[in-house]
Amino acid sequence: MIDEKIIDKELQEKYRQLVEMDNLLPIKISDFYMKKIIEEIDTIGMGGPLYRSVIPIKDKIDLKTSVETRDYVEEDKHNPVENCDYIIQKYENRLVFIITDVCFAHCQYCFRTYNLSKFQQSNLKETIKNKISVLKMYLQSHSNISEVIFSGGDPLSIGYENMKFALDELQQWDIRIHTRAIVYEPSIFTEKMIDLLNKHNVRLVFHINHPYEIDEVVEEKINEIRRAGIRMYSQFPLLRGINDNSKVLIKLLIKMDELNIRPLSIFIPDPISYGAVNRISASRIEKIMDEVNWNTPSWVNSARFVMDTTIGKVRRENIVKREGKCITFSRDGKTVEYYDLDDGIDVPSPIDKLLWKN
Repeated sequence: MIDEKIIDKELQEKYRQLVEMDNLLPIKISDFYMKKIIEEIDTIGMGGPLYRSVIPIKDKIDLKTSVETRDYVEEDKHNPVENCDYIIQKYENRLVFIITDVCFAHCQYCFRTYNLSKFQQSNLKETIKNKISVLKMYLQSHSNISEVIFSGGDPLSIGYENMKFALDELQQWDIRIHTRAIVYEPSIFTEKMIDLLNKHNVRLVFHINHPYEIDEVVEEKINEIRRAGIRMYSQFPLLRGINDNSKVLIKLLIKMDELNIRPLSIFIPDPISYGAVNRISASRIEKIMDEVNWNTPSWVNSARFVMDTTIGKVRRENIVKREGKCITFSRDGKTVEYYDLDDGIDVPSPIDKLLWKN
């Protein structure tokens, strides 16, 4: 049990029951990140942006909207290998490889909750060996695929030896690694690990949601990675109560630019079960987008606001119809519907809570 000073005992018990009955991810917080949360609680109490990233609040359980689904992006429809749920391919020239379902901490906004909650019991090394064997067979028979995206879980959680095996086996393909380890467990980026990633010319994509996640320790580790010559990028979700204000986004984007991290995408949260607590209304999303895009130089606003769907990533320019709460996107001759939040749910977060250090 987590201390009652951090989460109410009754709420924690209700959440534990949902973990057992409805496949939510259990609360898991790295010691490194917990120190940040305690500092935040000591300053503004519970419910701040870092707190909400890893600890459920009451609205996580109670708040619902009319249309929700367990898997909005329908990843299981994009598994090209029969009986293999760890290879996901939506695009012709690249695929996602779920190398592990283990994370350093569990994000409360995770859109893969139902898949990752089914923890594997098999030996990690043997599991990765088998997964890569299947993946290589598929890649060798599909020459159009040039890039493999390591995802999870957190790929860095597999450790140095497993990562070396994976990269050695897949060295003829471009590798991109998506990770939140940089803010949850930066010590995983040892000199050996950095050298390994550099040797294989890996692209690192950091998931950093808030400027306060980049403290002195994280910044120094990013500088070590930069000095090694590794290409660094970022993508992160737009989340109510965490970063739903253009001032927070601009502060984060400027900080990442100073560290040579290139922003790729800001994601709109999926309309998933237990996700209403994180979502923002479409009208306010567009307002935040405009504030970032029109009030900053191009080196700040180059990040794209996108939504991941079963037909691929879509943007505002892909909207072909609005009818009530239903927004229809079109891409490559296919359409997908997105249902906006019910009225009254999206209450903007006060800026003095989002940027409490200021």
